[in-house]
Amino acid sequence: MSINKQTFAITSVLAYALATYVMVAPAFTVNQFNLPQWLAFLIVSIPFGGRVIGSFLYQRIVSVLGSRLTYLISMVLLGVLSLGSSINILGLLIPLRLLVGIVFGIATSLAVEQAVRSGNRIITALTMSGWAFGWIGGALSYLSLQDWGLIAISGILTIPFSLLYKDVKVFSVEVTKFSIPSVSSILVFFFSFEPAFALQLAPAIVEAEGGITWLIIGYIISIGMYILVPVISNTLGESKTAIMYTVISAVSGVLFFTTASPYMLVVFTAFGLGINSIAPRLSAAYGASARTMGFALNTAALGGVVVPVVGSLNIKVIASLFTAISMIILLVMSVKKGNAVTVAS
Repeated sequence: MSINKQTFAITSVLAYALATYVMVAPAFTVNQFNLPQWLAFLIVSIPFGGRVIGSFLYQRIVSVLGSRLTYLISMVLLGVLSLGSSINILGLLIPLRLLVGIVFGIATSLAVEQAVRSGNRIITALTMSGWAFGWIGGALSYLSLQDWGLIAISGILTIPFSLLYKDVKVFSVEVTKFSIPSVSSILVFFFSFEPAFALQLAPAIVEAEGGITWLIIGYIISIGMYILVPVISNTLGESKTAIMYTVISAVSGVLFFTTASPYMLVVFTAFGLGINSIAPRLSAAYGASARTMGFALNTAALGGVVVPVVGSLNIKVIASLFTAISMIILLVMSVKKGNAVTVAS
């Protein structure tokens, strides 16, 4: 990998990981809000709605400001908004969390576009693993800081990393017409990310039994699973790789939600997140381009509001069904386009 591609990889992963850290941190302190469970999970999930707005704005913003300024501004804003979120006032927290989601949509759209433009499958896989890095950071900050206010303040760490903007690949494409990805490409990301959406329920499920450590282990293993997808695909083929990941994710997810087993949590986290590495290439097979992929990804993230909020009403039944059905549909979509993905590699 050339030096230029290495720096692109670093800033892509950082943009995704830091944005994820700021967005998901409340998932570990949901019980501290002293609110009805559905409302507490709404605070955790509402940024997923903001992501759609951010990805919608991204095409215009990057065409005006360019990629480097877009990275710089988004990292600074994430730090400022995280600091503001430390004020535990419901009337302020909800709009601030929505704004976090908007900036997340911008930052991750930039990260994904830069990764896809590199043409390197490992860089794309590493970028998608930024989600796991962000969750690991959130879990570690919870274990060390405990208090939501302190965890929110720690989000200002994004500001120093904004200084790496010169390492971002320069691209700025004039947008004369807003490009919208196909519905199928959005659905690819939705079903691929369903385990990530459902895992927002995990901290509340296992916290009482000290299971946060198991969650961290699962996220650490998932980083390797992201990177293994391109390697396994080269050996087994795209379709067989998709079959392996989706089946294991479905079975382990159902077993975790029905039994709360920390061992199943590790397996579900590792394979459920690792499957995200398939999404960009499969989405491209369904018509998404480098510029529209961020919009497809973040539009699909509306599921991040629906899945945990609805799933929390009956975790054993609803959350299990969400995961099983999503993995089955993703499997069908992957097998259907398996040849197209292979040709595009």
